Amino acid sequence: MQGSIELQNDGPGKVHSWHFHSLKEELFVVSGKVLLFWIDGDGYHQRACRSGTHIALPARTVHGSVAGAGGAVYIISPEGGRTAETTFLDGSEHPRPVPDFE
Repeated sequence: MQGSIELQNDGPGKVHSWHFHSLKEELFVVSGKVLLFWIDGDGYHQRACRSGTHIALPARTVHGSVAGAGGAVYIISPEGGRTAETTFLDGSEHPRPVPDFE
């Protein structure tokens, strides 16, 4: 089976606003820091992720991120190596404001 991963290189303060993916995704932080925030059945969560952090997000989890002051590099591995469909929420649909980070 073939598949793919994405290497994401976010500059300092880069914001990926509230969105969700059609597939489960796993993220692994290679360098820098990134604040990941999400909503699930248990409510709102946020986690400051540093080099070596691994996060798994189930399909359709509404989430976003903000890169730290030095930026962040991370690997995104979608379920089965397939291409996930990404849907960004309209500003009026954001469950909370995007948090500040560093």
